[in-house]
Amino acid sequence: MPTERPVRFGATILTDNREQHPYAFAALRADKRQGGGPMLIETKTVCLNTGDYSLDGYADRVAVERKSLNDLFHTIGQARDRFERELERLSVMDTALVMIEADWLTIFTSPPKHSQLDPKVVFRSILAWVQRFPRVHWFPAPDRQFAEATTFRFLERFHREREREQHEKGKR
Repeated sequence: MPTERPVRFGATILTDNREQHPYAFAALRADKRQGGGPMLIETKTVCLNTGDYSLDGYADRVAVERKSLNDLFHTIGQARDRFERELERLSVMDTALVMIEADWLTIFTSPPKHSQLDPKVVFRSILAWVQRFPRVHWFPAPDRQFAEATTFRFLERFHREREREQHEKGKR
């Protein structure tokens, strides 16, 4: 059986130094067209102005804000004003993502035990923010592993589009 060749991601992922449970981006695999081998993803911990993850050279254009279930409820209930300022900063980027480490069913039926916040308030707040900040996308994930992979794929897609744009400019 041939040895799988690692595939290097062509950008460095920036992780905010205040991120309490950062993604390692260590167990991801390349697409089949790239050979399907393990991804080699360089990361760097820095102080990001907005979001928890971005790409080196693009920190003012793309970001991912990670929310665990507990953090989501806390943010909407007790840190709402601060989070709305974060959403305003995210909304001026080319694109941004709020990555929720819980799916809708979990959000509705299993809110954090300590939270007094009604899950309907969480859902309706997100609906309001989706309309108010259309460049900020919200993605609930069934678990942390899926959220990590989605965060990477979101950043990877942004990077691919920038490479494509550069390639097209070079043709002119």
